[in-house]
Amino acid sequence: MNKVLYIILSLLLFSLTVISCGDSEDSSSSASSSGTTSTTTTTATITIDAPPKPACQTDGSTSRNDNLIVTPTLSRHAEQSGGRLLYVDKSALSQYQTDNYLLFDLLESKHTGSRFKGTCFKRKYPCDAVDLSNNALSLGNQFTQELRFKMDNIDNKVKSAQLFGSVNGLAPRISITDSGAGIEYGFPGAASKVDTPDSVNFDKWHHLATTFDGTNYRLYLDGEEINNSTLYQGETPLSTEKVDMIGDHSFVGKIDEVRVWNVVRTGEQIKTNMDKSLTGNESGLVAYYPMDVNNNWEIIDKSSNGNHAQIINAEILPRFFDNSSCTNGPDGSTTCPFPTIRSALDEVKSG
Repeated sequence: MNKVLYIILSLLLFSLTVISCGDSEDSSSSASSSGTTSTTTTTATITIDAPPKPACQTDGSTSRNDNLIVTPTLSRHAEQSGGRLLYVDKSALSQYQTDNYLLFDLLESKHTGSRFKGTCFKRKYPCDAVDLSNNALSLGNQFTQELRFKMDNIDNKVKSAQLFGSVNGLAPRISITDSGAGIEYGFPGAASKVDTPDSVNFDKWHHLATTFDGTNYRLYLDGEEINNSTLYQGETPLSTEKVDMIGDHSFVGKIDEVRVWNVVRTGEQIKTNMDKSLTGNESGLVAYYPMDVNNNWEIIDKSSNGNHAQIINAEILPRFFDNSSCTNGPDGSTTCPFPTIRSALDEVKSG
């Protein structure tokens, strides 16, 4: 029988309750076969409870029952009533499609195995990045750069970070500034800085793109042009400077669908294709990283150049989505439950 896990989150007290429903043979994984409750509190003040076994979905059932929620005890009622209730059901895996993304987090690790070694500067930042290698591209006086991203800027630890560019910051780049309140783009010289629209919060997925035609350097947010700079009119990025890095050891969040073109894409082309996957053989596409990996744990460049990228400390994780009943993906409801605890915790952390 599939296990159904219910996560009750108390946002005010930062506590998490996981309720596991299973057959009697599953009781070995419970805190106690008699149904007693055991509580473990971590240093991050996350509390995991194993409450008395509730009524569970029966074998062969095709629906999820709202009545599977255990009525909270009086001692926990106050903190639960003010929180969020998220459902996790492993059997829901089959109802979703997946799309990989790149995760940059604050977990510490030894920064080794890359030519970027030593560039973390011993700061209290992550050391996550992606190395596009010495075979990375140098851009000319016409190009387009694109990516999708989402910030997980816990407690505003990261004030500014490069999303896509180079290890030395001299190649064409896209960055966020002021904890996401601003966007910066350009190459050596006076960078163009733009305030993030008040209606936009980067703790949700957004698409950024820049285009340069030798005169106009445009910035697009979710397919809409929000800035056109002529600071670089008549200039060309240095041929010795390669776009060789995704992230910059400072960014905390998620990145997906990184694309580089040696042509100027129109606003209509950007908007039409920003939420679509590409084949890799589109005209002018010279690098394409949809975050799929090969057997060497490299991010595959699906363009004709095949310049696969090395992952440095970062993770590749699946994003779940459904084009029918759950168009926005899992939301923790009984109709659209999270298929894994990790995906539910990711939502909790973001929200």
